[in-house]
Amino acid sequence: MADKPYGIPQAINAHAEENIRQAHAAYEELTDYVNKAMGAWMGAMPSDSMATRFKDVQDRTMDFAKDNAESAFTFAGKVCNTRTPQELFTLQTQFAHDRFHAFVTHTQELYSLIGEDLGKL
Repeated sequence: MADKPYGIPQAINAHAEENIRQAHAAYEELTDYVNKAMGAWMGAMPSDSMATRFKDVQDRTMDFAKDNAESAFTFAGKVCNTRTPQELFTLQTQFAHDRFHAFVTHTQELYSLIGEDLGKL
């Protein structure tokens, strides 16, 4: 029978949690590859190029992407452990609120960094 009030069997829940772990591992490999590729690309640029002047923007953008991905993986793990539709709804609402707040904060920070870098030109 179902292990949760709204009918999700434990076997399906365990399978979902394993899929989340595998996706997170694949994500970690991808971000490692992207960081290495970006490092090699930046290393090949002349030191006075426009790309090197905006390295801090590029680095922060990667930090924001990692933050968003980690939040999504955390959210997915929590979804697997919800027991009621109300709990799921509350969790989803909080996740959407948190991500929107992060988006606003990240956007403001990027605008600030871009402004600083443009001021250096």
